[in-house]
Amino acid sequence: MKNINQILKEEYSIQELMEFVTRLSQYHRIQGSDGIEEAGEYIKETLRGRSGWNVELKKYSYSVQHGSFDPVVGWSVRGGELRLVKPREELLHTYKNSRTHIAAHSPGGVVEGEVVHVGNGTSIENYEKMDVSGKIVLAYGYGNIVYKNALMKGAMGVLIYRRSGTEDSVPYMGLFLTPEEAKEAKIPAVTVSRSTANKLIQLIERGEKPIVRISVDAKYRVEASIPVVTMKIGNLESEIHLTAHYCHPAGTVNDNVSGSAALMELALSFTRLIEKKILEEPDKHAIRFIWIPEYAGSLAYMLNEKPKAVFNINLDMIGERQELTGSTINFVKSPPKIYHPYEAITYYTFKRNLSLSEEIGSPRSVLSYRFDLTPYQSGSDHDVYIQLWIPAIMILQWPDKYYHSDQDTIDKFDPTLAKIIAIAAGESAYKISRKEFEEEVKMYAKTYFHEYIANELQYTNMETVNERYRYLINVIGEKTLKTAEDEYIKALMEKSGKQEYVEEGEKYIYRGPIGNLSERAIYRAIGWKKYIEMEKNAEKTPIMSRIMSVMIPLYMRKPMSINELQRTILMEFGVKVEREVLEKAVEILIEAKILEKV
Repeated sequence: MKNINQILKEEYSIQELMEFVTRLSQYHRIQGSDGIEEAGEYIKETLRGRSGWNVELKKYSYSVQHGSFDPVVGWSVRGGELRLVKPREELLHTYKNSRTHIAAHSPGGVVEGEVVHVGNGTSIENYEKMDVSGKIVLAYGYGNIVYKNALMKGAMGVLIYRRSGTEDSVPYMGLFLTPEEAKEAKIPAVTVSRSTANKLIQLIERGEKPIVRISVDAKYRVEASIPVVTMKIGNLESEIHLTAHYCHPAGTVNDNVSGSAALMELALSFTRLIEKKILEEPDKHAIRFIWIPEYAGSLAYMLNEKPKAVFNINLDMIGERQELTGSTINFVKSPPKIYHPYEAITYYTFKRNLSLSEEIGSPRSVLSYRFDLTPYQSGSDHDVYIQLWIPAIMILQWPDKYYHSDQDTIDKFDPTLAKIIAIAAGESAYKISRKEFEEEVKMYAKTYFHEYIANELQYTNMETVNERYRYLINVIGEKTLKTAEDEYIKALMEKSGKQEYVEEGEKYIYRGPIGNLSERAIYRAIGWKKYIEMEKNAEKTPIMSRIMSVMIPLYMRKPMSINELQRTILMEFGVKVEREVLEKAVEILIEAKILEKV
């Protein structure tokens, strides 16, 4: 049998990978911008020009809603800067040096005024403690909400900073305005480093009333396209999807030029190997490579094209120098109910590829990088597959001290690690796609059954660990036995028994769009004041946001009582949520007409 790993290693070019990273990172790849359209064209033309097969560029409109992804205004930016005018002249930031400086989707304009510091800009109460009318607001918090609050209170401009990350990095933040919201957007917004924010705060505290000038050269576009590039290997209906999003500011690399460029070289490696007859085409599932603007592209593609995807491997931030960024390679699993045994061979392939160091006194190799198996977490395009009940895993390097900032630069990128991860993804997908590797798939499925369950139980409260253990044996066992016969797993399932659960109470059903529910969809439905109130409650109970945005859209597409929802969250995620929290979440979503009583 062919050594797929060795074959891919020999074909995969680090020089080409670095070329793709360098070129792709030059585009200002903001959603709705002309830059992301240019980047999509670059990916398409590069793949076609280098013998990529079945390469397509599909375009969808940003002006319409795709699942839970709201419309985004078309936008173009050419430059901008922030200058301190009083008490002294000083250039603070420029778009030329930090493409993250102009908040994505900010209107253009030049304003000069006094800076007032409101602190948490998402709290409306902070604006009521001072007069911000005709002034420039300095605040931290989620960009869209900070901007809306400042605009409503009559501010003339907005400076947004972040309390996390390195002190001198300029953060990336987006307003993600809809075309309708953009009509009301009249004030420019820029981001500043925490060191710049502290400098302005110190001037304010000394009573010096700093005056700054914001200059933004940007304009809105009538129409913008969501460019999705795909390349398919194999003429089969069912597909394995390898995805990477390529949006975000110019100059930034790890998020996620790293995944996109690595996937480009992997796709081209496969076409070269098949053309040279070193590898054969898939005969079980086709392999489709997909490059997307995050969420917008995956939702638009999946909902419009309706491909028969059976498994997704999503690559997001995959080639980081761990000693610089402080990150760990996270293998993010599917939730139990959506699990597929294809995850097993993928996990062990990644672990083997990352194990390059020799043990003392043993021929075995051990992990050479920080690597962790992680229960399902949201935050990238694998979410779209999960919300469609298609099994998906994500490879993510996290945490990253330079995340979403102008310091996410090429010097933090490790091409050797990016190659290792890409090859592991390619090897996994290829073995799943070929019938000749079915026995290997079955072997890993039986082994991973225990690893999956043990990993989930690490994150389960001891009060419920036995109940959840029985639940996982049945759910993961049933899915495993569909792929591979195993008497031990059968015996475990029989011993654990079927859990009986009596459903009680009124039932509700989710009527919202497919995909993770955005906070903006909620505040548009319930009104700004009620939304701000909801955010205050969410600060006290952080899981509230995840329940409303991820768990309810995922599990309540069939009628479900609050008691059943409570138990589903406990069994699927190992988290015990108080009934009062769930009642509040249900109440909010009923008012938003997203949930409906059955």
